[in-house]
Amino acid sequence: MNLLKKCVLFFLLTVAVPDGWANLSTGTSVSSFDVYSCGFSTASSSSYRNFGLVGQAACGASASASYKNYAGFVPAFVLILDVVISFIDESPSSGEWQQTTNVTCHITVETLEGNPVSGVKYRIASEGADEAVFSPWRSDAVIETTYSGSEVRFQAAIPGAALDSFAEGQDNFIQWRAKNSGGVEAFSGKYRVRVMANDAPEIAILQPDEKSGVASDRLFVEAQLTDACWGIDENSVELKLDDANNSNIALVTSAANPGIYSAPSGKVSYTYAGAPLAPGATYKLTVSATDKNGKNSSSVLSFKLLGGAIPDIVPYPSPFDPKKESVAIRYVLRKDSGVSINVYDMSGRLVKEVIDNEPRKAGTCEDTWTGRNYAGEGLANGVYFCEVVATDDEGEHRRYSSLAIFGK
Repeated sequence: MNLLKKCVLFFLLTVAVPDGWANLSTGTSVSSFDVYSCGFSTASSSSYRNFGLVGQAACGASASASYKNYAGFVPAFVLILDVVISFIDESPSSGEWQQTTNVTCHITVETLEGNPVSGVKYRIASEGADEAVFSPWRSDAVIETTYSGSEVRFQAAIPGAALDSFAEGQDNFIQWRAKNSGGVEAFSGKYRVRVMANDAPEIAILQPDEKSGVASDRLFVEAQLTDACWGIDENSVELKLDDANNSNIALVTSAANPGIYSAPSGKVSYTYAGAPLAPGATYKLTVSATDKNGKNSSSVLSFKLLGGAIPDIVPYPSPFDPKKESVAIRYVLRKDSGVSINVYDMSGRLVKEVIDNEPRKAGTCEDTWTGRNYAGEGLANGVYFCEVVATDDEGEHRRYSSLAIFGK
């Protein structure tokens, strides 16, 4: 060992600044003065490898466009030692959007052989990379994998014991600080952690159907709930039924009736079983839900209540051109039924059986017809009649509607 290195090592062993870290391999406390180091300014922006080289002179910001900028700490003095601490394979990557503020960050720390990693700390910022907004250094990171004494992977769950948290909808940052068994420290770059802005749940009312605007007097409610980030709070779903005067008729919650909401499918299903509703009256349905981050949303639908086993049937568009489109036959069922749909010409001759005793759920249903007969031939322009036959536990029910073909 040359004279300069001997002098430097003697200086390291005889001068200390209290900053003791627990030695991971021996359990003893290691004290040293803060010898700051910073990354090479030539680090690749594609791999984001951040190196901390003891003795590196003060360095400027990295040119990386992904905010993997180096700390830029200025050492109080410069030491030239063959001791290197590097930070690699950070996770999550800067281009990866996190769906919640609960994020586990990872880093692999490498040292030279004979100088094993003895400790690691981290700090975070949720409002930018300014030094002033970083949290204090935290020491609750844990070892994820020990590849060797000189290569250890750490992880830190945010929020951790100190309850520091990343913020939604913006760039957050984490910085790592490592020490080897020789008491030498280095700092990683400031890694960006991107967290999505959490939108409130999306609620789509499927039944009653908004297009038809009608429902049967045996009201069936169905809705689809989605929340991309946090997920739906399963106890927060609420169905509210009001009359035209905004007087409440029914209020049903998943907290009291867990069966109305299925978390795996995100579906709400409920059949009204309260006091009889008035056919011909208008009602208002409100479906609301809260996600697991406390954000609430609701969807409102007004509809007209109709009586009968098949309260409504509407072909659309009518007239239609079979060369360009099909006709949709929308109908409402009071109960789950086996359904047949037939089309007749003006003379009463059956020209096409669209479906034959197919099972359909209560509520609004829809089937299509191409405007062709049994032989696959296009029918002449004119008026036709559509018959919907529904068979349920009460018997067979029929309803008719006209439709028109007008092709050029």
